[in-house]
Amino acid sequence: METNAYSEDAALIGERQAAARALMARPLLTRRAHPAEFSLVRSHNEWLVQRFQRVLGYRLTVADDHARLVKRGLFDGTARPLARPDGTRLTPRALTYLALTLAVLVEHTGPVTVRSLAARIRAVAHEAGVDADPGRGLGERRAFCAALLQLVDLGALTETSGTVRAHQADAAVDVELTPDTEALRSVPAHLPRGGDDADTFLAEATDPDPESDQAGEIALRRLLAETAVVHRETLPDRQRDRLAAHQWRAAAALGNLLGCDTEIRAEGVALVMPDEAAVRPRFPSDDPVGHTALALVRHLAGLLNPGRPTTSVAVPEDALRTALEALGGADAPVRAEWARTAGPEVPDPERLFALVTELLAGLGLLVGAPGDRRLTAAAARYGAEVDDRVPGIQDNGEDSRTHPEDRTHPEQSPEPGQEEPEPPADPRSDLDRVASALQAVANEKVSATSGDPGDDRGPRDGSG
Repeated sequence: METNAYSEDAALIGERQAAARALMARPLLTRRAHPAEFSLVRSHNEWLVQRFQRVLGYRLTVADDHARLVKRGLFDGTARPLARPDGTRLTPRALTYLALTLAVLVEHTGPVTVRSLAARIRAVAHEAGVDADPGRGLGERRAFCAALLQLVDLGALTETSGTVRAHQADAAVDVELTPDTEALRSVPAHLPRGGDDADTFLAEATDPDPESDQAGEIALRRLLAETAVVHRETLPDRQRDRLAAHQWRAAAALGNLLGCDTEIRAEGVALVMPDEAAVRPRFPSDDPVGHTALALVRHLAGLLNPGRPTTSVAVPEDALRTALEALGGADAPVRAEWARTAGPEVPDPERLFALVTELLAGLGLLVGAPGDRRLTAAAARYGAEVDDRVPGIQDNGEDSRTHPEDRTHPEQSPEPGQEEPEPPADPRSDLDRVASALQAVANEKVSATSGDPGDDRGPRDGSG
């Protein structure tokens, strides 16, 4: 079968962008754990190194058996903590054991057993003045094994005889592990210096509002690439101005690197990755957390619809709690359906609620602290419909979606000689006109998946 130059170029671009997305999703790729993705990265090594440095200021190192994308300058809100395969975060204790394990294994060559590794970690911890002993009870052993499983998942450790989970269940079970020393040395991207304290080290890793335009634009691209939604109102003044002036150029540069589309709206900007990309947690999804989160977003978007363009709307805590109870609480009928499926674990109600709100916060759909939460405009893209399963609460009737000052109360009758005021217009009847205006003015969408924007002045840029 003959192929033309265009189809070959399209295939080449697609491979490069797939490799870039794989590195964004997993900054450490090993030949052993991720053979297909690592092979792609190796094939397009030079292009990826140049583009990551140029577009995002990230350093990519590709060795014979692993590739490491070193990210720097991330905003505080974009860093994703290490998590187990089920999505739960590693505890501070598990992270302590992860650091101690790396300290022991970066100089080790050859296989090692879990029990001998635990003994060496105990000695290193004592020398460093850290109270840690993997053999001191089930809780310590679980934290130690969580750290080992993280390294196994990264491909930096290989279970050659037995499994870490077996040792977690029974301390008498020994397991043989084969460390990949070079990959282990690449796990920590930025090692602290001797004089660093925690606050200084973290402060130097990020600069959300650089003074120079070049550094500021790179920081803006990083934010777009690492954040589900960038809301204009949350940006510093200089970055908001840079986004307005350079959003089209940033969209083209990121589209060329990652093969993504960019939604540019009045309230903010979001990257839309191809279906197969796993740069961020998938949403919507069919697991209990994703299912409940989607139902909650749709319900709140319908319940709290302000009837006018806005960037966010307040979420009453009682309305949020009532909806969560109805959609995934202990008595929710859907829990029986989840229990019958052969899918993932069904979290208990309190844990489910915490995971749902954490997921929506990470996606930029539900922002703020408990008692002061707000539903952002981006939530409306998933639909807006009040869920019939959620019972009504006080002041949550049909008229509650309008503002209190716009309501006419039956007990407020007109005084003699005054004309009876006309009932206020239902703002929902104007949604079609509002949607049309937004479609024409604000809801622009740009698709930039090819071309090299470089540093040239773009046709829509306000500056070079």
